[in-house]
Amino acid sequence: MTKTYRRVCVAVLAALGLALLPSAAAGAARVPITPCGDATAPGGILISDISARRVSCRTARRIARLTPERCESGTCTVRGYTCFAAPATDELTLARCAKARDDDELYRTVRFDYGR
Repeated sequence: MTKTYRRVCVAVLAALGLALLPSAAAGAARVPITPCGDATAPGGILISDISARRVSCRTARRIARLTPERCESGTCTVRGYTCFAAPATDELTLARCAKARDDDELYRTVRFDYGR
């Protein structure tokens, strides 16, 4: 092996090591999204695909059941969470409720969709 070839190999291995290090650290810090099932809100509104991050499923289902009557579309506050609801179709609305912490706006997050 020549000195130049050896230097190139060392540089390539060092670059690969540095490139992989941040992605491994970022992946380890993520909190998983927990599926919390479906629910029904007052008035026969069906709520589906409830998912939560850093929120218990019990709390996520409570927030999901309260949101349709408080947020027809736009923003509202439910149990201290800021919720956004947007119509996807005539019968389906997508919603996300989040509670911030420090610089993370989506620290605690509940996502779901609802409709009749």
